[in-house]
Amino acid sequence: MDRNNLKLVIALARTHNALFGRVEKRLRKHDLSISEFGVLEFLFHKGRQPVQTIAEKILVTSGTITYVVDKLVKKDLVVREKCSEDKRRFYVDLTESGRKLISEIFPYHEKHLEELFKDMDHESKKELIDSLFRLKDSIEKENI
Repeated sequence: MDRNNLKLVIALARTHNALFGRVEKRLRKHDLSISEFGVLEFLFHKGRQPVQTIAEKILVTSGTITYVVDKLVKKDLVVREKCSEDKRRFYVDLTESGRKLISEIFPYHEKHLEELFKDMDHESKKELIDSLFRLKDSIEKENI
């Protein structure tokens, strides 16, 4: 077995933990989890969305998205609305206070990411993105 496979898993896990640990620390200052921020950011850029679409795009389960949206509703950052055509379907949208919060903190989030990735040039980032997507595609092809 290629020992680099194990090293790759460890490197990916440690990088994930380092990155999201830093991001989460910043978001805690705004009383937000990473998932809550993900919902706000997605709605900020895409507008009103079905709950299931949000779950798929921010990579959380349907159970988790319900919990996250409930927390954001309690914080008056989003509203949940029933679909008029399909009563089983719900939409989520930003409230005015949610829109204000995400529009204030998103530029700082972008600057924070710039700082975190400052030691990588544009081409290195592009190569890494391409490699990671190839790896994801390869993993998803595996028959389980």
